[in-house]
Amino acid sequence: MKNFFKSMIVLSVILMSSCAGSTSANSEGRVDSRVDSLTQLHLKEWQDGKIGMFIHWGLYSIPAGVWNGEKVPYYSEQIMNHARIPIADYEQLAKQFNPKDWCADSVVKLAKDAGMKYIVFTTKHHDGFCMFETETTPYNVVDATPFGRDVVKELSESCKKYGVKLGFYYSLPDWHFPEGIPRLEPDGNTDCTQHVNQVYSPLEIITPELEEYIVAQLTELLTNYGEIETIWFDMGLLTEKQSKRFRNVVKSLQPECLVSGRIMNNQGDYLTLPDNGSVGGYKGLAWDNPASMYGTWGYRSWQNRIAEALQCNNQINRLMQTVSNGGVFLLNIGPDKDGNVIDYEKNVLRKFGKWVNDNSEAIYGTDYSPFDKLENAYCTKKDNKLYITISDASKTTIIRGLKSLYSDIYYLSNDKADLSVKRVEDEMEIAGRNVERYALASVRDVKPEVIVIEFPTEDIVVDHQYVMQGDDDSFVLTEFNGITNPALDQVGYVTTQANSSKTWYIDVENGGAFDVFAIYLPDEYDKRYELSCGEASIVHTFPGVDNMVQTTYIGKMRLEEGKQEVSFGQAEKCYELEPLGLKIEKILFRPIE
Repeated sequence: MKNFFKSMIVLSVILMSSCAGSTSANSEGRVDSRVDSLTQLHLKEWQDGKIGMFIHWGLYSIPAGVWNGEKVPYYSEQIMNHARIPIADYEQLAKQFNPKDWCADSVVKLAKDAGMKYIVFTTKHHDGFCMFETETTPYNVVDATPFGRDVVKELSESCKKYGVKLGFYYSLPDWHFPEGIPRLEPDGNTDCTQHVNQVYSPLEIITPELEEYIVAQLTELLTNYGEIETIWFDMGLLTEKQSKRFRNVVKSLQPECLVSGRIMNNQGDYLTLPDNGSVGGYKGLAWDNPASMYGTWGYRSWQNRIAEALQCNNQINRLMQTVSNGGVFLLNIGPDKDGNVIDYEKNVLRKFGKWVNDNSEAIYGTDYSPFDKLENAYCTKKDNKLYITISDASKTTIIRGLKSLYSDIYYLSNDKADLSVKRVEDEMEIAGRNVERYALASVRDVKPEVIVIEFPTEDIVVDHQYVMQGDDDSFVLTEFNGITNPALDQVGYVTTQANSSKTWYIDVENGGAFDVFAIYLPDEYDKRYELSCGEASIVHTFPGVDNMVQTTYIGKMRLEEGKQEVSFGQAEKCYELEPLGLKIEKILFRPIE
């Protein structure tokens, strides 16, 4: 660490002089970014950009998921853990790192062609190897490899050249740092297909020595490479004090730089979903969705890859699901040991980028969907237009709850041919072009299509989608006609839970007393749930016998006439992000005669 302590002194002065301008926290310790106008402005710009490129590249790209001739499952970027590689052995990979084909311009141009507004690059992953020049350790791409070039500097220059913003992934745990947590010798008695806790863990405490090392490296990253879009922290077990300190380091050096929610302890500017996680109803919040094309992030030589066209369609649908819920889509690539983005990923991104470019009006700068939910479609809004992205053109799309009368409806491509629309009150049925032909075509040949619904004014009225009484005055509530609600908790590493509770909106024409039954599939054991509607509420234990579909009588409930909201969730949660714990087949309200 050549000038480590010198860096610490400089940083201390910076922090002392900048405290007055840093983001304040409320009485609960949660950062209130509303008082920071720079952060708020930058968050809006970041959200409007909608799409970013994630890049996982490092020493782990050399073994590419293989160690000692054996295919190593799980994440290839964590092969040091999964293959139980001693530090001294893993260090030898640095001597082999000489990516002859690396070209920052090519990667950044690929991102731009794919419609991506920013890049998040892995400056340091859990293995501790730094892909940038640093004075804190010789274990970096300039000092420890025959390559001898600062990858982050080259990316920074290329991003400026092509008008793409640059962000940094930064791992808080460091499996190489000598003053981290004490380590045992790697266990070589079990083979690498047995997924057990090993010497290295992504969730490790940050020792005081490692904390100082992190602060020094953050100072370098935020000083030496120009304006940075975001610091995408990852993993570790941070104390609240450490989270606040790391945030203050970022904001003191670059006030507009966004801090990811994985800094924990309510110190992030935006939430981050679990890797390849389920998208929930996070509308009105700032969040990103980190996505990979496979079950790994770093390059894996033996990866089984689906057809390019199908992969492209999958990513388009994930993008639009994310954007329609107000999020930012962060799609990963993993260059190989020579620095190449493999042809498969290039081709997928180019196809993806063409679709994004053709439909950019429905993506960038849009607001999230005003609908509770849509089937076979996603929706974004801008000014006086709704953009309906039809996921599967072989199916008819039904939109419920739209109250406003539209003035025009057409394909975003301005092609009005074969667009059939039927409307009865607030329900619209849209049949896209040549539904019959698409029904016979391979899904690989059919990309999602965008339909524009234009209105006379920006005031577009959308109501809830109500469940109506049946002929016998009963109500049948299901997984499909209800809304799944998420839970949020920004204290730990995982900040979101997509399936926390359920809500249904019902229209009661004939009120009265009802017997209530539930048919459900429990995840595990008995749990207590609360069902409520207006002033009425029932708490009932749902048996969890044998993990089979079961029926239980919940009790009696009175429903008043008019439109009502029914809610269902756990009565006593063990922790904030505990999932709902069952799948609802039916909740049946049967009138009592």
